[in-house]
Amino acid sequence: KQWYQRRVAITAGDMDENSDGKISLAEYVGEFADDDDMDDDNDDQDWVEREKKSFQEEKDKNNDGYLDKQEVADWIVPSEVNYSLEEAKHLIERADTNKDGVLSYQEVIENHDVFVGSQATDYGRLLHEEL
Repeated sequence: KQWYQRRVAITAGDMDENSDGKISLAEYVGEFADDDDMDDDNDDQDWVEREKKSFQEEKDKNNDGYLDKQEVADWIVPSEVNYSLEEAKHLIERADTNKDGVLSYQEVIENHDVFVGSQATDYGRLLHEEL
């Protein structure tokens, strides 16, 4: 829980440019929200539009136009159960070369790069560093 609170406070503090305790859409999108700073690159514009939509439709759950600390927490610290389960399914799908639904020792060894590059192992490393 301490890691969770610290991560939320750091993220919210970094994004809350006017120190009002909440994150606006402009603060969320950051420098890309200013059209003067936009490159002519369609990828940048597409990213901004996707992020605006994500902010408005998914992250701003109370629809007040801002992210409060709970909404930031919901965004940056995904549900442990869902995250872990989805990552486990992904790892098995990628490493289960004979598609029998079970990982053998040999499949794990032969596909070690799948596990080394996993968000689950990176998440564990980050959690350990925070503690």
